[in-house]
Amino acid sequence: MNAGLMDELVTVQQFTTTTDSNTGEKLQSWTTYSTPWARIQESESGSESVDSDRREAKQTVTFSLRYDSGITTKMRILWESKYYNIINIADLERRMYLRLQTELVQ
Repeated sequence: MNAGLMDELVTVQQFTTTTDSNTGEKLQSWTTYSTPWARIQESESGSESVDSDRREAKQTVTFSLRYDSGITTKMRILWESKYYNIINIADLERRMYLRLQTELVQ
């Protein structure tokens, strides 16, 4: 893969749980894990499904970035003010790059 094609800055976020020291309440939020440069490939064809009489369109986007062993399918991508759940991770070129298949969060 040509590294020059990775021309978009994205944010990889992880879900975290912390405990409020004053109240003991558990607080859950998304926090920034990393902000790598990525190549973005938007799918030309999405998919639709019908669930409980409601039509749902799914937009898939593939993000290719430098290898990071800490990225998991429990994380998400923030790009252009939209969130994408990571649904699949592929290792490319012997751990040089990752290809993240994602779905837009509706």
